[in-house]
Amino acid sequence: MTKYLLLPSSLFFLISPFLLLPSSLFLLSVTAAPKIIFPTCPRNEISKLPQPPLSQTQPSIPSLWLTQDFFGEELIYTWFVDSDDAWVILVVRKLNWDNKGYIERYKFINHFGNVARQYGYNLQVCEPRNKKPIAAYFCDFENPPLNCDVEIDYRFGRSLFSSPKDFEFITNTTE
Repeated sequence: MTKYLLLPSSLFFLISPFLLLPSSLFLLSVTAAPKIIFPTCPRNEISKLPQPPLSQTQPSIPSLWLTQDFFGEELIYTWFVDSDDAWVILVVRKLNWDNKGYIERYKFINHFGNVARQYGYNLQVCEPRNKKPIAAYFCDFENPPLNCDVEIDYRFGRSLFSSPKDFEFITNTTE
C-alpha cells in the first residue's frame, strides 16, 4: 500500500509557480525517490574544464566528434565525461543557445543524446558558470525496455511559457 505525505498549502504557494498545479494541496508518495540525479554543471573557466576523451590508438568512448562537427559546431565550447563516468556534459555558448528556438534545441539535444545513449551515457547541457543544467537527455539503463527522456529549460528553473513564441494564437471572435 502506498503512503502519501500531505503538504501544507503555505508550502504549495511557494512551489506552485514551478509546478503549475491547480489545487492548494497535493499528495506525494512517501516512497517516491528521484530516478535521476543530475550532476552540477561546471563553474570553471572553459580552459580549466576537462578535455573530451581522445585516443590515438583506438576509437574514443564516447565519440561525439562527428556529431559535434555536423550538429553543434557553432553551439559547443567543449564536452567531456563527468567524474562519475555516467554523464556526457556539453558546455554551450549561451548567446548561440538563447538564439535557438525550442525545436532547434530539441533536435540538438536529441542528436547528441542518441549518440551518448549508444555508448551508455546520459547527456547534460550546461552554460558556462551556470550551476544548473539547461537541458538533459537521460535514460533508465537499468530497467528494460530502455526509456529515455528529454528535458529542456523549464525543469531547471525557467519556463517555456514565458518564452516568446514564433506563431500566432488563433482566437475565434465574432464581430
